[in-house]
Amino acid sequence: MKAVAIDLDSTALTNDGKFSDHLKRTIETLHENGTLVFIATGRSMKSLKTKIPEDLPVDGFVAASGVVVMADGKTLKNSTFKKETVEEVISIARDQHVYYEINTTNDGPFTFKEDKEYSLEDLLHPPEEDVLAYETIGANRSIKDSNQWVDTIDLEDVIKLYFFSNSKDKINKFYKTLDNNSEKNTKYALYQTAAHNSEIMVPGVDKATGLKVLSKYFNIELSDIHVFGDSMNDIPMFKVAGKSIAMKNAINELKLLSDDITEHTNDDDGLARYIEAHYL
Repeated sequence: MKAVAIDLDSTALTNDGKFSDHLKRTIETLHENGTLVFIATGRSMKSLKTKIPEDLPVDGFVAASGVVVMADGKTLKNSTFKKETVEEVISIARDQHVYYEINTTNDGPFTFKEDKEYSLEDLLHPPEEDVLAYETIGANRSIKDSNQWVDTIDLEDVIKLYFFSNSKDKINKFYKTLDNNSEKNTKYALYQTAAHNSEIMVPGVDKATGLKVLSKYFNIELSDIHVFGDSMNDIPMFKVAGKSIAMKNAINELKLLSDDITEHTNDDDGLARYIEAHYL
């Protein structure tokens, strides 16, 4: 093994979005021992930087599920949506009154002010029991963040759209609509990372294509990369990595693809414990 690629939400992060000191120390030791550290996440670069320690040793980033790939402060790959696709999906969200966030290459999240009224109705609604803590935190942030609600957005620079509802029935209906409209994931790549959200990424790119860019840049084989994850958007990198480890809290589909499963969940420092037991 020459590198590890680590997902963030529900893998490195606890359910309330925290990155533990224990995990930070573990990754620092792993890096000191000569292992490259990659972050591979569905979050945008702006978002992921708010979730990891500022001085965490990271050699490369696969952000927005492969849409943006960075290393050594350089952008190695950057893909954006067609403007008409963004407009079409926003129209569907409006029709079904589903809250959305738009992320551009270097900024976000943004939501159009004209959709704030119906969005707040959902965000302020009491969450169902299986809404994750980080989703509630995100909803509360959006309610208070005046910078998120805008009149205009450069729709030719969009890399990701995220959707959320406190109602699982609403988000499931919306997910099915997007799935039926996706033209078999050729118009956009559709994911769910938890029961109450959905997100779309640029088609043809994913965490696997992102890792291929990093492997070429660092002159290592994909078989030399071990990956850690928990959800649907981790499936592509699990299929190409040298070894794949699913979190104890991962979806069953990912566990079936994995070479191993952590003994502990993300809320019980499962990633740090696994790295210590198997790599240090």
